[in-house]
Amino acid sequence: MRRGYKSLSAIIFTVAAVSACAPTPKPVVIAPPPPVLLPPPPPPVMPRPPGGAALSMNIPPLGVDGVRITPNRGLTRDEQIWHFRSALNVAALNCQGPVWGQIAIEYNKFIVRHKLILSKTSKAVDREYVARFRGQNGLRVRDTKMTDLYNYFALPPVRAEYCDMSLRKLVEGNAIPTEALPEYAIGGISDIDGVFIRFYDAYVQYERDLADWNMKFAPRPVFTPLPNQPTTAPPIMQQPVTAAPTQTPG
Repeated sequence: MRRGYKSLSAIIFTVAAVSACAPTPKPVVIAPPPPVLLPPPPPPVMPRPPGGAALSMNIPPLGVDGVRITPNRGLTRDEQIWHFRSALNVAALNCQGPVWGQIAIEYNKFIVRHKLILSKTSKAVDREYVARFRGQNGLRVRDTKMTDLYNYFALPPVRAEYCDMSLRKLVEGNAIPTEALPEYAIGGISDIDGVFIRFYDAYVQYERDLADWNMKFAPRPVFTPLPNQPTTAPPIMQQPVTAAPTQTPG
């Protein structure tokens, strides 16, 4: 029996030794899933002109004081008063609707209430133009400038803000004594012109934003050669070099 125990112990020892010498199995490496490639985000919306304006416009330049040179800059006192009346006149013609329709009513009150001072102002401006444009038809020059001024005030993209401003100025202008009109008109034309200056400044900013957008996001043109047109320049043909004849000394 002891010999049996010894034999069994020897077998167990041998199995343990063999197991200890067996190679350790390598761990199973699970490859990570491939990365999910997300599509690039869409580019931002291309900038658009403010107020639905045209894609191209002539913008008044900046003066030395940093303010845009509009038809309402550099005016005499009487010209400022008359330009104020002209701005309200254009509003009475162009601003329609349930709210802006009140502008025509207020304008008719305005020209009746301040009839005397407006008449004196118009005659003073006539004299200024006759003196300023000697040798020319000063009154015709004034008519031309007034036509340009009316077109300036009729700029469509600022119509809503311009009409709102004109209505407010008419209501206030009809509430002041007529002797106070000159000072009020000078401030009034500055306020009305500010509507247009802010628009022009916004348009310049739009042009800058559009240039930046085009540089970053606009599709690049692809060159496609025309049929039968080589894509590379033809090789330069080398001319044969002819040696110069040698002279035999005589």
